[in-house]
Amino acid sequence: MEETISLQDIFEILKKRWMLILATFFIAIGLTSIVTFFVMTPKYQASTQLTVTLPTNEAGANVNDVNFNLQMMNTYKDFITQAQIVAEDARGRLEAETGFEGDFHDVQGMIEVAQNPNSQMFSIKATSTDPQEAMQVANAVTSAFKEKAQETLSVDKISVLSDATLPENPVSPNRKLNLLIGAVLGLMIGVGLAFLNEMLDKTVKDDRFIKDTLGLPILGVVPQMSAKELSAKLVPAQIESSTVTEKRVSEGTTRRSRSRV
Repeated sequence: MEETISLQDIFEILKKRWMLILATFFIAIGLTSIVTFFVMTPKYQASTQLTVTLPTNEAGANVNDVNFNLQMMNTYKDFITQAQIVAEDARGRLEAETGFEGDFHDVQGMIEVAQNPNSQMFSIKATSTDPQEAMQVANAVTSAFKEKAQETLSVDKISVLSDATLPENPVSPNRKLNLLIGAVLGLMIGVGLAFLNEMLDKTVKDDRFIKDTLGLPILGVVPQMSAKELSAKLVPAQIESSTVTEKRVSEGTTRRSRSRV
């Protein structure tokens, strides 16, 4: 017969194995904290904001010009992140100003471009384990893009709306999110281990297993007693047994005394 489990059984299992679940929960949080705070290297991000304007016709800017500018955003992104002339120019600026020792591939690896939909404004973001370096790379790439784009892409004007500033807080790892994930995983693993232990436990837990699973009749039930209850039952029995023994000894002594007389 197929064995089923009820909601009450689930709560009983969780109640029975609560120490295992709690231990797994705290172990997971502890391991996540160690990895997040002591193993993972913090990364900082600095960004600049820019807008690019293409040459307009004599009638001035119109809707088509704006739409064309928006379509050019993907070109600007590729130019910033993939064009060697931009990365090499930025590397040269960094080397002259800060003693940067990497090559243009290192610069490209730190850079990403972000843009809101239907907006002519975009951001150049630099990510590094050093907050000072992140700020310097973002500003250097922005200056290199501004110069090379006007030479290569024939843009009319590149306006830097805000320069990169020194970031104070790391963008990764996300400590709160990591701890939350660790707590959820610890709880899930703890519950899973609780049910696994229950499945591997082949002892008979109640009379339903005998009747429903084995199909055997119940001949008798031995109640489970705690140590306190067992002690309460045994002490009066021991006192009564001792009293009976003493009475028998006393009667035997009296009987022997009479026989001597």
